[in-house]
Amino acid sequence: MSQPVATTTPTSKPKPCCVCKVEKATRDECLLKNGEESGKCDGMITSYKKCMAGYGFKI
Repeated sequence: MSQPVATTTPTSKPKPCCVCKVEKATRDECLLKNGEESGKCDGMITSYKKCMAGYGFKI
């Protein structure tokens, strides 16, 4: 007998707005205070991108 094939459904992946909320809030606050060009928020931006990538989102 063959093994059942796992199927992914759209509901199995969370919505982008519902994940990495802490990282997003920290990043947004830094960007508002310092601006992206300052370079002060690069670590927070990277952290947010890694978090989102962990859920399968590419930014």
